[in-house]
Amino acid sequence: MGLNMDNYDMVFKGLGIIVLILVILFIATWGGIVKCGSIPYFCDVYDYVLGSPRIAIIHGDEGLGNPEKLREVLLSPDQINAKAVDLMHIDRVSAGNLKNYRLVIVEKARVLSFDHLQMFKEFVEKGGRLIWIGDAGVDKSSDELQDLTDMNSLKTLATNPWVRFKETETEYLQLNFDEVLGLKYVGNYCDEVICTSAPFTVGVLKTEPTGNHPLIFGLSAALNLKISNDKDFAVVKQFPNSSNSNIVLTLDFKGNINGKSGSLGKSLPLIATSGTGERVAYYAYPPEYFIEDNNYWNVVKRMYYGMLGK
Repeated sequence: MGLNMDNYDMVFKGLGIIVLILVILFIATWGGIVKCGSIPYFCDVYDYVLGSPRIAIIHGDEGLGNPEKLREVLLSPDQINAKAVDLMHIDRVSAGNLKNYRLVIVEKARVLSFDHLQMFKEFVEKGGRLIWIGDAGVDKSSDELQDLTDMNSLKTLATNPWVRFKETETEYLQLNFDEVLGLKYVGNYCDEVICTSAPFTVGVLKTEPTGNHPLIFGLSAALNLKISNDKDFAVVKQFPNSSNSNIVLTLDFKGNINGKSGSLGKSLPLIATSGTGERVAYYAYPPEYFIEDNNYWNVVKRMYYGMLGK
């Protein structure tokens, strides 16, 4: 017996509902609201429709991190198996380039201009996903306004290097890139204390209380962290009243540490997220270092899958 018109109508309505659900899921996954891995086989469907997620690692000439090694790690077929990872020097990057990428990673880029930071800020505001690593962007370009002072008090108005100023013909423009990250940069650890060339244990990794955050899910509790003076990490502090920043992984020193700039405290953030849908992630310790000196592959795997909504 063939289908009558009522049966056809029900089939088409059913298909329409399925399509609508898929559209909503795709939008929610793109926005970071839903992780595709929470639905069996949906990641495969998601990547088949949108294509393999394209990633850009953007770097400069100095700073923390090893972009070539990070690309190698992401492409490793027996571990993460990313399909498309491009390596680009900051001098070749424009806002138009960034539109081509689902995820942008910035490391070994200590010197970035006001315009560079503005470009990355706008990328995030337009829905892009950004991983910021170490001391990226803490030094100004040579032609940039170095400090803005209060003429009455002669005090520098910004003490966080992620706060920048640009002089135009009519005004001073202020860029609060620190609000994108929800953090203040203090310095690099091995500039604050004496480090050795051989890897040494600096502290213990502590996850956020639930241990279920996508960036650290499955990471064993209380792992030691080894560093060396050529594989350093950035010392950052969370704003006390920041609603924009979520500390995901902390380095516990097991006691107060004093550095050249004063007390560093008993613990420091190593991974933090911010922004709508946590589309921004900050790594004080470059992800590839977790592998090179500690063999903690899970940190980089979770970075890849967590930031891509998988």
